[in-house]
Amino acid sequence: MNCAEARFALAADPRSADAALAAHLAGCPACAAYAADMRELDARLRTALEIPVPPLDFPSTLYVDAPNVVPLRSARTPSTSRSTLRWAIAAGVATVAVVLGLLSGGYPRESLADAVVDHMAEEPQAWATLAPIPTTQVAATLRRAGFKAGPNLAPVTYLQSCFFRGHYVPHFVVQTRAGPRTVMLLRDEHVAARTSFDENGYRGVLVPTVEGSIAVLARDAGDLAGEAARIADSIHYVR
Repeated sequence: MNCAEARFALAADPRSADAALAAHLAGCPACAAYAADMRELDARLRTALEIPVPPLDFPSTLYVDAPNVVPLRSARTPSTSRSTLRWAIAAGVATVAVVLGLLSGGYPRESLADAVVDHMAEEPQAWATLAPIPTTQVAATLRRAGFKAGPNLAPVTYLQSCFFRGHYVPHFVVQTRAGPRTVMLLRDEHVAARTSFDENGYRGVLVPTVEGSIAVLARDAGDLAGEAARIADSIHYVR
């Protein structure tokens, strides 16, 4: 089981006891951290949905125990039933509000630059891998995400597809003349203009594209802006 499959399984059932998933989590700190977050969110949602709602007890006068008889009733609903109904509606609204709060305010959406840095910090092995990955494997992975690489893309030495801010995102490391560069293809993240950032030991550039954006990261002082532009020019959308 790879990272993408593990995170898909956790999104479907955070409390899954699948043996293959457990084996993957035991050897992958990044996915283990993701599993902990998903299980915490699942627990908080379950707690929010356990708000008790009393049963609606309709007056017995509404029912006639005889065939083919439709009871006449006043248009005025008894006050006790109205009160119970109001309480139930209020409880339902409160439940929805709590769930929405957990999904938004309970888990603040960090900036795109912060999210990119945090994600790659969980995969330190990406920078240490030096063996080139076959171009056929790179092409197949990118094609599944709707991309293709041009012939001028530098050799890829690390390739992964991970769950990132609600979407599966391909990311890889290319070995450029200036050093290794991590590339994340963010089709569902949009930036207004090219943006540079420098935090937690990483320098990065977010480059706007026709669809979404591309993030390029480095851990050295090389020409990142030029490399980011060349990498962006070598990636194309296919659908």
